[in-house]
Amino acid sequence: MLALTHKWFPQREITERSMGEAMFLEKDYWHKMEIAVCNGIAKAFGG
Repeated sequence: MLALTHKWFPQREITERSMGEAMFLEKDYWHKMEIAVCNGIAKAFGG
């Protein structure tokens, strides 16, 4: 969690709230990446 907090908020104090927000941002980022990859694969195969 500390690494994610430093990744998303490099200058922010580490608190439970900042760790929770960092976790949310990380999960949201990877969810959007999953959608982007699926859309790219669909486009590549003409669907």
